[in-house]
Amino acid sequence: MVNNESAGKQIQCIAVIGGGISGLAAAWQLQQLARTHNLPMEIHLVEAADRLGGKIITEQLDSLTIEGGPDCFIRQKPYAAELSAAVGLKDELIDTNDHQRKTFVVNKGKLTPLPDGVMLIVPTRILPFVTSPLISWPGKIRMGLDLFVPPFKGADDESVAHFVKRRLGTEALEKIAEPLLSGIHVSDPETQSLLATFPRFRNLEQKNGSLIKGMLVERKRGAAARKNGHKPDSIFQSLRGGMGQLTETLGEALTDCTLHKGTRVERLDRMDRQYTLTLSSGETLQSDAVILAIPAFEAASLLRPLHSAVAVDLDRINYVSTATISMAFRKSDITKPFMGFGLVVPRQEKRKISACTWSSFKFNHRAPDDLLLLRCFVGGPGKEAMVDLSDEELVQTARQELKSLLGLEAVPVVTRIYRWVKANPQYDLGHLERVSRIFTDVKTHLPGIFLTGSAYEGVGVPDCVRQGTETAKKVFASIDLALEEK
Repeated sequence: MVNNESAGKQIQCIAVIGGGISGLAAAWQLQQLARTHNLPMEIHLVEAADRLGGKIITEQLDSLTIEGGPDCFIRQKPYAAELSAAVGLKDELIDTNDHQRKTFVVNKGKLTPLPDGVMLIVPTRILPFVTSPLISWPGKIRMGLDLFVPPFKGADDESVAHFVKRRLGTEALEKIAEPLLSGIHVSDPETQSLLATFPRFRNLEQKNGSLIKGMLVERKRGAAARKNGHKPDSIFQSLRGGMGQLTETLGEALTDCTLHKGTRVERLDRMDRQYTLTLSSGETLQSDAVILAIPAFEAASLLRPLHSAVAVDLDRINYVSTATISMAFRKSDITKPFMGFGLVVPRQEKRKISACTWSSFKFNHRAPDDLLLLRCFVGGPGKEAMVDLSDEELVQTARQELKSLLGLEAVPVVTRIYRWVKANPQYDLGHLERVSRIFTDVKTHLPGIFLTGSAYEGVGVPDCVRQGTETAKKVFASIDLALEEK
């Protein structure tokens, strides 16, 4: 804390470590609060990479908009859209091309459309589901028994796999739930915590008696809204210039914040109510509060000298590696028609890719009219070795899979690969209890330290924005309290 004699107030020094979307949202919110309340605040954002954005990265290349990380965010959680509007990007928000929305599931080596009316993992329309070849007749009957399976009693957690098998059966898990849900969390459903990742399923079950009944209720609400003239919203949104447009604009908007890019925090020391950050640049920062918006294992490394038990718990949050392979093809070289948004691959198919998105079908402004832009996904639990392959091997692998599945033999005119090594946190069983214990211990033993980001309370972009924003508000409240005490 530095004395500001001219203003007669004390300048509050806040350090945000990590320039991904969580850290950017936190720094932005701190800046806005300081301006609103006219509080002298010195904000430092320290990012180890040479750019801001973390896993959000968009590359503009030859009229192509290529996403290295997330390509959109869910509309149901409004935080990312609200932040986009707040920094002047409201008119840049775009929806998916829902007139082309169709997802295919690889089933016995062939593409099978996901039946119309399947909401998340639950069928809500009878005819498309009954006539679909995706699920066998015994599997369909077992899914229908969800209407008669008693709802779960109590509040105990269970794995996503256990939940889906309990309500819908094994085939629903293997052919629908696992490939669809793993695209969100990149997790093993056998160890993935239901309450930490999809608490909505438990709520639907307990409120309505079954998943099917719950989804039908929600579908009727949507139909009533449409009858009253409400245009159905796209499930997902992005930005005209790609997701990187948000993080780049946020970085430019942090005019009251000192940015330290290409700089690591090598050590974190505590003295009374302040923290000293030793940076790789040789500088030191004295901070009244520190927001750690970095992976849990990096936070553990910094906090270990200050509180070993917190570091142990943070290290128990596991991470897995993934990679994306984007390829652009000339449409004139493609002999078979494309439709839909892409495909997902169940593990039992034993394929080397886990999914593929037709990026330029899913969103406009991603490729010129004469090109088709696709993006394949590899890695994840049990398949992390794929990420270590060379660029040439990854492109060759993706092309072989697309040839086998789609008959696509064209040679890509552009390829781009992004590796995300140990970048996907796993919300395993016990995650909620572990995070609660970590937050309690940090608040009790390390006042002035705040944890935020994808490792804790949601991995999607909207959840990261929410967590960063809420953390900034907690920091500001703690400053107000400290000033009152003085």
